[in-house]
Amino acid sequence: MNNFITSASIFSAQQFLLQLVLCISISSLAHAQNPFEEGKQWYEQRATEADSFRANPKYINNAILAFEEALEKDIYSKKAAAYLLQSYYFKGMFLGMDKDEQKQVYEKGKSLGEQMIERFPDSVPIKFWYAANSGRWADVHGFLAAATNGIAKKLRDVCQDIIAMDEEYQGGGGYRILAQVHFHSPNIPLVMGWPSNDKALELVKKAIEIAPEHPTNLLLYAQILLHFNRNEEALTYLDRIQSLTPRPSNQVEDRYVQHRAQQLKRKHFGGA
Repeated sequence: MNNFITSASIFSAQQFLLQLVLCISISSLAHAQNPFEEGKQWYEQRATEADSFRANPKYINNAILAFEEALEKDIYSKKAAAYLLQSYYFKGMFLGMDKDEQKQVYEKGKSLGEQMIERFPDSVPIKFWYAANSGRWADVHGFLAAATNGIAKKLRDVCQDIIAMDEEYQGGGGYRILAQVHFHSPNIPLVMGWPSNDKALELVKKAIEIAPEHPTNLLLYAQILLHFNRNEEALTYLDRIQSLTPRPSNQVEDRYVQHRAQQLKRKHFGGA
């Protein structure tokens, strides 16, 4: 009897282990086949093998392919869309592309963002990364083009939405991008008479109140202070940027901001 019980128990245990292994295998396979999760894994590795602020294309390109697949298959579509927009922005900024290549990437981001805002009007991340891509679109095409074809006004409106919905998102990101729109857009009477450098200064101060150590907030504040010839104040912020340790989750981005801070110091204050 004891032998029979022992054998039955062993058989039962074996069956249980077999079922457990099968369940784990199926779960792992399902996870591996989820393009949204795959995209996140690639995106989180985007700084791997980067040369300072120039990223290895493999990681962000694979992230984009995975997020595009997730969106096509309607897998976590709202999150996938936000990550995809963020990935387009990163690709255009940090792969060392020429202007024509950047235009293509930011056009994708701008077009996708407009579609996804229609689909998910309550998503702050989608609105923010649409605005980020549109801002870069304006930069590579010229802010005059952005002003005359309505992009600047769209940017202003979507940033106001972001501020109303979540003013702290991305370290005061709505304020920051809106400040950039005011600062870089031309004031064209009868066409677009609202951009204001004074307003830009007011907005970036609000971003800094929310995230006083955010490198891009500090850089934009320094740029605007230089415009107003408040050079000594600007220099303290440029020095502050260079003293920061790049955030583990934003290494490439923060190294680029530190590079831009160094460029501004050379231009306005001389030295190495």
